[in-house]
Amino acid sequence: MIKSCVAAAALLCAATPAVSHGQVFLASRPHPEFLVGPLFAVANVSPGLGPVTVNLSWGLTTRPGHPVADIQQDLYLLWPAEVAESTAPGPAEPQLTREIEARGLVVLGSGRLILRSRDRLQLGTAALGEPVGVFASYVTFTRPGGQTGAVTYIKIPWTSELSDPLSFVTLVLPLRGLVVPKAATWLDELFWGRRHVLTTGFGDLGPPVLGLFSLYYERRDHVVPLARAYSLVIATFGDSDHLKIEEIAPATAVRRQSRVRAGGEVVALTLLPSEDISAQSLRVQFHYFTGRINWRPVVVSVVVLLVTNFAGVLILSKDVSRRIRRRRRARRRFATAATAPNGTVPSRETLVTLIPAGTTYDEVVARFGRPDEEHERVTPPGRRTLLYRGANGAEQHEVAIELYDDRVREVTCVTSR
Repeated sequence: MIKSCVAAAALLCAATPAVSHGQVFLASRPHPEFLVGPLFAVANVSPGLGPVTVNLSWGLTTRPGHPVADIQQDLYLLWPAEVAESTAPGPAEPQLTREIEARGLVVLGSGRLILRSRDRLQLGTAALGEPVGVFASYVTFTRPGGQTGAVTYIKIPWTSELSDPLSFVTLVLPLRGLVVPKAATWLDELFWGRRHVLTTGFGDLGPPVLGLFSLYYERRDHVVPLARAYSLVIATFGDSDHLKIEEIAPATAVRRQSRVRAGGEVVALTLLPSEDISAQSLRVQFHYFTGRINWRPVVVSVVVLLVTNFAGVLILSKDVSRRIRRRRRARRRFATAATAPNGTVPSRETLVTLIPAGTTYDEVVARFGRPDEEHERVTPPGRRTLLYRGANGAEQHEVAIELYDDRVREVTCVTSR
């Protein structure tokens, strides 16, 4: 029976995606007449973002009308994450490793974990309890190719502390993969920095792919349900002065300051009882920053503001300089075109050619430049007078060019002393 339970757990682990981080208890015998509860899964996240240490504490409760002797059997714990290191010396049970390898799965690591027992009055404190006389064995493995990530299968041997109504059994698990970087664009990371997501919970078997749920329903008679007791999934974060929690899901989760760890922050989710596997996950998006404040958004905003203002001033100055240079070139060109060979006004020889040619306004301006004055008659319309002035020593020269319907009709020269 244990062999079939291990086989079911191995197949379930192999099919579970690496992104789900819940656990499932399996009994040695089918149709267990006991429940898991209360249960407390405490994930401790440090600013270094290394492996997350999970303190899993639980008790076992018999169903009404069933004796405590029904609990006396080994438990198996399925967790879709990788145990980073052993907490007790010695190898895992060889039979556990052989059962995994016999199904073509790749063993990544194995070892033993310390199993502790603590009084219920110690719950909520930093005390983990005293070690019991047995150790839990674990095997971390993956499917060939490693495309589904690493998962862990743990055997918890029977001990009388499992049925003690006045104590909890505690298993300390250093797990790798519970905290992953949040997918973001380079602009988001530049502004906010690298953000991370913690996902933990109970009963999360992942999406219904690769025949996972068909395997589950085939071997569901070994699953130990969650009792109607007060159970929690808790995420604790150290150094809350440099912590920014951006998003918490689900909305029923509660956030508060830690009463156990100084400078810590806690996000807790109450678990609901279930007679079957019910995925209940806590997801926290967060990031740590350095310095007294979260300086990155401030600095990036200031830099962007300075760059945009400098770019605006630069563009404006270039536009103004271009306009000034254009006006200067136009004035020099007009002055050159309007100046006659004697250095004053257009010469008589040049002016004589205007009337026979029927010169237009644009041609006059192109030849002599812009006039010093320009008069346009409103009635009758279409008449315009262009005045060019110049000096030659003590003499003042003025040329008036009359245009009608945009054609030169008369040219008058006036000289005064």
